[in-house]
Amino acid sequence: MDFLMNIQLKMNTLTKNELKACDAICKDLSIVQRFTLSDLSDQIDVTKTTILRFCQKVGYSGYSEFRYDCIKYVNSLSNSEKENKEDEHDSKIINIEKTYIDTIRLIHYTLHDEDVKSLASMIKKARTVRLVGEVNSAISAIQLRYALLMFGIDAHVLQSQTEVRIVDMCVNEEDLMLVFSAGAKTNIVKEVMSLKEDTNCQVALVTMNAQSPLEKEVDRFLLLPSVSTLKNKSLLDSVPIFSIFNEILIRYLND
Repeated sequence: MDFLMNIQLKMNTLTKNELKACDAICKDLSIVQRFTLSDLSDQIDVTKTTILRFCQKVGYSGYSEFRYDCIKYVNSLSNSEKENKEDEHDSKIINIEKTYIDTIRLIHYTLHDEDVKSLASMIKKARTVRLVGEVNSAISAIQLRYALLMFGIDAHVLQSQTEVRIVDMCVNEEDLMLVFSAGAKTNIVKEVMSLKEDTNCQVALVTMNAQSPLEKEVDRFLLLPSVSTLKNKSLLDSVPIFSIFNEILIRYLND
C-alpha cells in the first residue's frame, strides 16, 4: 500500500497532538529525511513521545522504521518524476489517472457494507428524501436525484444554506437529509444539523473528513477516501469519488 495512503487510513485513530505531527510531516515529507527525532520534535513543536506514538499508530515500531519508509517513498516519487519528464504531456494524464485509481482502491477500506445497506433502507423508508450539497457536491446530489427516479423516489436537491432553512416547516422525523460534503465543515452542513435538532429528521453524511465530530451526531456516517488529502493535490475534485459512491448505493437500492 502507498505510504501516504496508509497514513490517511489511520488518521481517525490519532490524538490532536499526533494529528499535528501528522499534518506537519505530510505537508513536507522531506523534513523526515532532514531531521532526527529530536530535531523534528523541535521543528514541528511536538514532543518526541508524540511523534513516536504517531509512528506506532500508523504501523511502525518507531521513528527509524517510519523514516526509512518515508525516505524510500520520497525517492520513488523523485525517480518517477525524472522518468516522466521524457513525455510531460502523457505524464500529466498518467499522474491524474493514478491519483484517482489509488483513491478508488481505498473505498472498500473506508466504506462499510452495513452502512450502505442501512442508508439504502433509510432512503426506501423515508417519507421525503432531500439531497444536500453545494458547489461541486451539488453535482453529486443532482446525479443521485436522477438515479433515485429509477426507483420511483423523487428526491429534492438543496444547494444552499437558505434552501435548507426554508424547509424547516415541512420536515419531520420521517424525512431523510442526505448530505454530500468533502470536509463537512461548511455552513450548509451546520444548517442541516440545526434542522435535525429542531425537527429530529434523519441525517446521513457522506464525507471525506475522517476527523469530523459529526460522526457521533448524524444517523449514518459514510466515509470516503479523499483525493486532496491523499496526494496533496487540492485542485483535484472529489466529484468522481462521490459518483462512484452513488453507483455503489444504487446497487444496494436494487437489492
